[in-house]
Amino acid sequence: MDAKFASLVAGALKIDPSRLHNDSTAQTVPEWDSLTHWAVIGMLEEAYGVEFTMDEATEFKNLGEIYETLMKKLS
Repeated sequence: MDAKFASLVAGALKIDPSRLHNDSTAQTVPEWDSLTHWAVIGMLEEAYGVEFTMDEATEFKNLGEIYETLMKKLS
């Protein structure tokens, strides 16, 4: 996960980027609830000019999976 990605996600969650790791989930980050999940997805789509499918957006297991999927969309 790169610094830009971590910073964007942290901004959506209103937390310090240092709290985020590849294995971060809604269970490990209290500020990450269903509403902020969609804020994260929307912010990433806008910032990177990509679109996640509904299945992708609802089935991510952790932050690392979101990052991996995003990188695949950008390549």
